[in-house]
Amino acid sequence: MSDMGGPAGRRQEGGTQTGKAIVVIVVMMVLGWIVLRHGTNNPTAAPPTHGAAAAVTTTTLPTTTTTLVPPSSIKVQVLNGTGSGNLAGQWTSKLKTTAGYDTLAPDDTTSKVTTSAIYVITPGYVPEAYALATAVGLPPSAVNTTVPAPSSAPIPTSERAKADLVLVVGPDLAASA
Repeated sequence: MSDMGGPAGRRQEGGTQTGKAIVVIVVMMVLGWIVLRHGTNNPTAAPPTHGAAAAVTTTTLPTTTTTLVPPSSIKVQVLNGTGSGNLAGQWTSKLKTTAGYDTLAPDDTTSKVTTSAIYVITPGYVPEAYALATAVGLPPSAVNTTVPAPSSAPIPTSERAKADLVLVVGPDLAASA
């Protein structure tokens, strides 16, 4: 009387199941290693995170999409920094008619400038300053992000309390007014 269901048969069946489990685990480990190895060479792969305290950081650049204040709600003061001509008046008109900005009466800077700049007067308007730079054809580096604008900026004191942004027109914008 040979009973395959006896202790010897069960031992053999249990050994087979254990062997299969070990093979599955080894295969899964190899596959996991391959995926991880190839995943670190992929520049679009998400960075690895470790533990519950892992944080995701994001960087905001001037080119990111954000909800901006509409131009019609932004008070822009245009100042002529060249010392000659009616550049502030020309740019004031251009910004109002083509871009829809709420422009203030044009004025002159307190001193001549060598290059155009945009100053942020009202806190929170840095993204709008970058949008204004794009609208007038200036690079993002033309935006002075110090809020409020530094006292060394060539902005008349009387104009600082009125505007959200100040565009100082220098020689580089004179030809495109």
